[in-house]
Amino acid sequence: MRFTPEPRKPNTVTLHTTGSTMQLLTAKFNQIASEIESTNSQITALQTKLGELQEFQQQLLSVEQAVQSALSQTDTALMMLTHVDPSQVEIFQNALTVKFAPGAVALIQPSAPAEPELASEPDPVPPAPETVIDVQATPAPEPTTPTEPEPATEPDIEQALAAMPLPILRSLAKSKSVDARGTKANLTARLHKLVTPADLRALA
Repeated sequence: MRFTPEPRKPNTVTLHTTGSTMQLLTAKFNQIASEIESTNSQITALQTKLGELQEFQQQLLSVEQAVQSALSQTDTALMMLTHVDPSQVEIFQNALTVKFAPGAVALIQPSAPAEPELASEPDPVPPAPETVIDVQATPAPEPTTPTEPEPATEPDIEQALAAMPLPILRSLAKSKSVDARGTKANLTARLHKLVTPADLRALA
């Protein structure tokens, strides 16, 4: 007698357990993805808030610098006004008080930004003129007889000394180791035989 095994029945318990596990992982994955998206949104919001706070901090620093500069200029103006005309100090104080009146800030016009200067175009350079080369032969100059230079006339030393101012005569006398005291006539007489034409040319 031949034995025939019975076919195996599917394990319904195992299939049910696997399906439950997959559903659990899917739900957990979706939960984590939702938390990541929420965290990214919070990070973006915090970055935006941080940028706004940093910008506001910079504005506060600019305002502080402007206030310190204004106070320093006010002190300078007050000291100058007190020194020049103390009677105008009260008028200056009233002018400052008006600046803090209700609605006065709204009337202040912000300074317009400076317009950039337009770069000026360079002037056009005119073309260089054409150079015409003369190719004609130039006759050689005829030899000329050299002329002897005329002898230079030596200046009259006595007249030149007489025409010099007294301080220059004294300086010249000191350079020649001569007594620089006395009148102009005395110095001229002393230097007459010591001064050369080269000394006169050096003083000219």
